[in-house]
Amino acid sequence: MRSGLRQMYCAAGPDSLTAGKPWRLSASVVVLAPRGLVPENRELGNTASGEARQDYKVCLLRRGARSSFMPDVMVFPGGAVDAEDGASACQLLNAQADDLDAVVRCAAIREVFEESGIGILEPLSAASRLQAAPHGGRSAWRQAIHKDPSQLTALCAAAGATPATSPLLPWCSFVTPDMEHQRLKKGGFDARFFVWPSPPEAAEQLAEALADGQETTGLIWLSPDEALAAQAAGRVAMAPPQWYILRELADNCPFLAGVAAYASGASRALVRDYPIKPYPTQLEESEIAEFWAKKSPGAEVAKAPVMALAYPGDEKHPVFPGPPGARHRMLLSGEITSGAGRYELQRSEVSSIPLPLKEVMQDWRRLAKL
Repeated sequence: MRSGLRQMYCAAGPDSLTAGKPWRLSASVVVLAPRGLVPENRELGNTASGEARQDYKVCLLRRGARSSFMPDVMVFPGGAVDAEDGASACQLLNAQADDLDAVVRCAAIREVFEESGIGILEPLSAASRLQAAPHGGRSAWRQAIHKDPSQLTALCAAAGATPATSPLLPWCSFVTPDMEHQRLKKGGFDARFFVWPSPPEAAEQLAEALADGQETTGLIWLSPDEALAAQAAGRVAMAPPQWYILRELADNCPFLAGVAAYASGASRALVRDYPIKPYPTQLEESEIAEFWAKKSPGAEVAKAPVMALAYPGDEKHPVFPGPPGARHRMLLSGEITSGAGRYELQRSEVSSIPLPLKEVMQDWRRLAKL
């Protein structure tokens, strides 16, 4: 099956597998839960930034201090797609061997359970049966799947369930920039992100969610505003993709009930359906000064380095450019590779940005050559 997954990845675009280091496929889930169903944050102290604007919280995990990739950074549950996820998709979902979307969704559900103990299953009530199932309960199943991803199939059989892939809402995809891809020993990621607005039936397992103690060492629930405030205050470290997703949720989704409609809306087509591969671009001195004026009013920091990353739809993006003056970029400064940087998003109304031509998208993974 390992060669089969490689063929599926190649079918999605030959440029994603180069003669050097390939971009690795990964899947993550932004788990959203009603405020009243999950524990209040105590680890970070007061993260409130005024009156709560969102009626839900987001599951965030702290990566282990010894992680080879971004240690101590807060992430969403997720990880690399394994070859066994292809077998799971075929057996549990009756998916075709070349159904990459089904494979990625299976991987996302496996990783969420492995890292947090939350079972996104159909029916959801099946997750409670794992405590009485063979192999010693939910914790033992998490250990088993960590050691052998193919155990997702056995877990579903024991619980009388299947992976609930349909409720996973496609949100965005981030491709590691070339500069970071080359720096990493194993290469960067083609990271697919889904959002799961959890229903009331998931209350028990949401309240019991815990980090696995191996790849992740802590689990907290924060609203998008709280998470962004914690990052800005230096209480947590966060990579640009996670910050970007939380920023979008904070700005556009105050209510859990409205997340699904927003996720599938036409205004998100560029972000949802096209890969975000950041491209470094030059800033004018005035733009750098403006960035620091917002972050540190009155401070003598005008000469501090600021990096700008153009995203699809920005006028300076080389593959998916927007019209003159269009903005879709992140400004970053500080220890970016450790997730401790200062971030700002500049974004025009996406409805004014034309979508790329379909013929361009047929080989969109040529982005890897930028």
